[in-house]
Amino acid sequence: MEENFPYLPEECWEMIFSFLLQRRHSHHFESLSLVCKQFLSITNTLRTTLRISELTIPAMSRIFSRFRQLKRIDLRNFKGVPDDLLIRIAGSGLDIESLDISNQARFPVSGMNFLGSTMRNLRVLLCSKLGVLTDDDLVEIAKLFPNLEDLDISYPMNPLAPSCYSDITDSGIFALIQGLPRLRKVNLSGNSLVTDKSLIDLSTKCVWLREIAICDCDLITQSGIAKALRQNPNLSSLSANWIGIPSLNSDLIDSFLSMKNLNSIDLSESIISDQLLNSLANSCSPLKKLVLSHCHDFSFSGISFLLNKNPLIEWLDLEAANFLTDESVKELSEFLPLVKLINLSNCSNLSCSSLFILARNCPALTDIEMKIVNLQKEEGHPTDFVNPKLISLDLSGNKNLCNDGVRKIASIFPNLELLKLNHCAAITDEGIGYVLTACPKIRHLELNYCTGIKNLVMNCELPSMEALKLQRLAIDDSTLAMIGSRCPSLIHLDLLGCLKVTAEGVKEVVRNCRGLREISLWDCCKIDCSVIPWMVFSRRSLREIIPPNFIFPTANQRSLFLRHGCLVHADGFSLDLKGLS
Repeated sequence: MEENFPYLPEECWEMIFSFLLQRRHSHHFESLSLVCKQFLSITNTLRTTLRISELTIPAMSRIFSRFRQLKRIDLRNFKGVPDDLLIRIAGSGLDIESLDISNQARFPVSGMNFLGSTMRNLRVLLCSKLGVLTDDDLVEIAKLFPNLEDLDISYPMNPLAPSCYSDITDSGIFALIQGLPRLRKVNLSGNSLVTDKSLIDLSTKCVWLREIAICDCDLITQSGIAKALRQNPNLSSLSANWIGIPSLNSDLIDSFLSMKNLNSIDLSESIISDQLLNSLANSCSPLKKLVLSHCHDFSFSGISFLLNKNPLIEWLDLEAANFLTDESVKELSEFLPLVKLINLSNCSNLSCSSLFILARNCPALTDIEMKIVNLQKEEGHPTDFVNPKLISLDLSGNKNLCNDGVRKIASIFPNLELLKLNHCAAITDEGIGYVLTACPKIRHLELNYCTGIKNLVMNCELPSMEALKLQRLAIDDSTLAMIGSRCPSLIHLDLLGCLKVTAEGVKEVVRNCRGLREISLWDCCKIDCSVIPWMVFSRRSLREIIPPNFIFPTANQRSLFLRHGCLVHADGFSLDLKGLS
């Protein structure tokens, strides 16, 4: 291949690669960078996000030198002491705009002081689920990063360190308000000592504030929320839960009438009413995202009125709205010309009819969640149409969904890329075989706990398949051999609890899936310990392995594997094989 491509400007290649990055994981840049020096240069400039783990540390200097356009650094999965790492980031010369230090045991004061001295342009700081977070830490944040626009200090108690605690109070929030004049988005969820005073002060004194989340803030009341909404009518996003307990405040209902710019609202697990929904509807706000998951005391009349008045809805979550029926879904679908994502999980009265109605009547729909409803084999539903836009479908927990039903679904949605059928016990090998033939673009497939599946039937190659989650299936080595031969692009494989697979089957996957990066073998009792070193040294693309729970790599072995670029867990840590999700 030629070293350069003069007939296509570099800007065009950048647009092409940027489009690929939107559709695929950034690791696909690795193969592009090997094509020629021009592609290497382009991919280096397009990489803007770095996720740091144990694997990344040895190569930090090379990474900082190569990817000079890095803007976002993510330390959520980093398990060491972050201060030294933050000092190295501070000295890298990069212009970082976003930093995520969530899940750390404490706020790394020393490292953040170095970072603040060199990176005053930080715009986004995410500090969710820190083991220890205090008012003094918030004072430091305000002092070090005066240009922050987005701050997340939610749920300050890391479950990995349950003995730690947080004592964020109104005093700490007031320090943030004084020191962060450009604050536009803040997440206070899970801070149980924060009161109405902080919420009202944020609404009145942070003139640019547009988004606020206050879920599980026990001392914030309905009256405080109502006053804050009236003080900041420009608010565009509100997330709160447990509102209306024990009863709904009329002042809060009326306050929604002033929200002329609200485009996103999440009131999950609240007691709401049709009157509140009517206030939202009559505010004429440009609502695009509506989440009423597990809410009570509203009816079909209230939600239909709201949706009729808000034709801009793109994200609708009505999980556990048990008054919904197939007929009511048909009526609501007429008000959803722009909806892209809809969640109707745990609506026990819904059947396949609702799924087919949404597919036919909502032309913009790309993502449906209907977990634990009443999908099963049903006759008489019109399926003489195709919906080419839907790419994500989660039907997990539908224990009566059988092969006939899943065949109909696959024939309607031929362009599916993500499909979750976890805990669908009535589906067998035959049904999945049809799905994989009818939907060749699937990239992420979950079949966890599908006890009816004994073998995966793959009648054709699946070049797009990147993630397979097959927990607790009764599959054996023949299935793994099939995966190895049919899924050449596989990246993530979860075999947790697959008791019949052996080292020979695993080797078939490792030999043939050249881009394999993550694999879980936890509780696979027929895997012997010798396969782990073989995997690490045979497939250089591997980055993480969870070995069977009876195999415990020594510190020296793990160090050797790390030098080879692969993290082999010794603590049963569960891989998050997200794929497209």
